[in-house]
Amino acid sequence: MIEVAFADIETLSNDEVSTAFEIMRHAYRVTEVEIWGDTYSRIGRDEFVSFIKREEIILARIDGKIVGSIYTYRLRENVFSFGLLSADFDKKGLDIGRKLIVAAENHALKSGAEYMEIEILRAKNFDIPSKVMLHKWYLRQGYGFLESEDFVARKPKEAKKSTRLLVPSVFDCYRKRLS
Repeated sequence: MIEVAFADIETLSNDEVSTAFEIMRHAYRVTEVEIWGDTYSRIGRDEFVSFIKREEIILARIDGKIVGSIYTYRLRENVFSFGLLSADFDKKGLDIGRKLIVAAENHALKSGAEYMEIEILRAKNFDIPSKVMLHKWYLRQGYGFLESEDFVARKPKEAKKSTRLLVPSVFDCYRKRLS
């Protein structure tokens, strides 16, 4: 059985924090290698820990062992978002990702949100199989595609980071009405 709950920095061991971080890092390293290269790290461990301290990381566990996580936060007054969704690749097909999303959506609803908005970074000029699969998967989860937006236009404060992109990339934006 998969259990999901917000991470508590006071009760997590250093090994558990490392496990959650490494699962997330590995997931993005594998799914975004064509975009960033094989040495890129999505975020640093310190930033991941800061999200835990702010109670913005939900963990998934099976038999007490961490098998995935999601970062969720308020985007605007009535809109939440999530990112850094990751699950242990050895546990594929167990609905870990879906359960993490449902937990993030339930938290957003309890916090007064009407919508969940997300974005997926993808290569602009060619398909990456994992990104195509994610697009279809999010549509099945009830997310509607809104638009594609250039990296720098979407995240002007991260323009410097965009110089490390290996290929032109865009953010595909999605929205779901919560109920």
